[in-house]
Amino acid sequence: MQMQRTLEDTLKAKPADELELIAIRSRQDLTRFTGGQIHQNVASEDTHLFVRAWIEGKTGVAETNDLTQDGVRRAVMSAAEAARCQSSPAGYHPPDPQPLPEIDPWDEVTWDASPDLRADLVAKAVRESNAAGFNASGALSTGGSELWVMSSRGVRAHTRSSAARFITVINGKTGGSGYAAFSGSNLADFDPEATSARAFAKARASEERIAMEPGEYTVVLEEPAVATVLGMLSYMGFSARALLEKRSYLEGVLGQKLVSELITVYDDGLDERGIPVPFDFEGVPKQRVYFFRQGVAEGVVHDTRTATAAGVRSTGHALPPPYSAYAPLPGHVIMEPGADDDDKLISGVERGLLVTRFHYARPVEPRKSIMTMMTRDGTFLIEDGRVTDAVEDMRVTESGLRALGNVEAVGAEQQLVSHGEGYGGYLVPK
Repeated sequence: MQMQRTLEDTLKAKPADELELIAIRSRQDLTRFTGGQIHQNVASEDTHLFVRAWIEGKTGVAETNDLTQDGVRRAVMSAAEAARCQSSPAGYHPPDPQPLPEIDPWDEVTWDASPDLRADLVAKAVRESNAAGFNASGALSTGGSELWVMSSRGVRAHTRSSAARFITVINGKTGGSGYAAFSGSNLADFDPEATSARAFAKARASEERIAMEPGEYTVVLEEPAVATVLGMLSYMGFSARALLEKRSYLEGVLGQKLVSELITVYDDGLDERGIPVPFDFEGVPKQRVYFFRQGVAEGVVHDTRTATAAGVRSTGHALPPPYSAYAPLPGHVIMEPGADDDDKLISGVERGLLVTRFHYARPVEPRKSIMTMMTRDGTFLIEDGRVTDAVEDMRVTESGLRALGNVEAVGAEQQLVSHGEGYGGYLVPK
């Protein structure tokens, strides 16, 4: 293939002691709708090449999407010059090649989905809300990513994945709103009527809302809300970098029971129920890493840099160069299901709240896992084990560890929740 040849030819030039090449081809075809009608179709496809050059232990990075011979040569020379300008060595070296898992999470129909196919699916999704005079807005995207990682040390890694994502917010006639979403690697798994029906039901039920007093409430979190909580915990503490820099809430407490024994959370980039990828952006194979196992804090994710600093092996969680300031981070977070169905989760609550999702989540105090966010698009009061009134949206400020520590029940079914990044997601129960 052309990209493979381009990268091989680039490695032969050897303008530096060592070279790492990361090429990312991304495709997204997007159909947006509002008022129950499609108002925009957009499509983008691009390939970016990141060059990391190593000279005397120092490293520099350059990026280009000019894949001509001259364009690639300029990027290589820029990376080499950046390495020479560094004041000190990086403190680690590129990884050596390792055997890679063989998975191919790619579906041709999802990658090549036409505007007509997406329009047909959107039409099915908005039919019920249109008939009721409600306003359905959202988007359906299809496409995916292709990744090459190659180095002068002999790393030769290639994978591709397809992805489909649908989100909708349905607004009622007097202020109600409901949210629902689908994520997956195969468009054939998307049921537009069933997905939109969840948002429509919430929009109808929340047309009239009551205000709640500030305070502490028992809550039942639906899957998008659970994904947000785990996403914030990932950002604040599941990274070895956060641990090494002593800003993680897991610093000094690994091996201790921190949350409910009902909670087992791990990262597994090879789980095909998500949108898997067999290796990271250094070409290191993905490893399963447990963060909590039956409530006990167990580990964090590593890339080559943090693994070298900690004297361990990388777990395969390097990010591409533009996001190296955040690396390493988990990308395929899974929370194991429990034994309770939806009715049992709600019937066990005397007085509390049912939360569809959060938005605008931000860290407050990372060392204590405290985060803040707002409820949105479907928040309801639970009384005596029944959902009664819709309530006005509320700001939530809470410790993630405290929230998981107070868990009394976990749902039996999982849903994949992604945020449109292209890789991975959160496979979580209620």
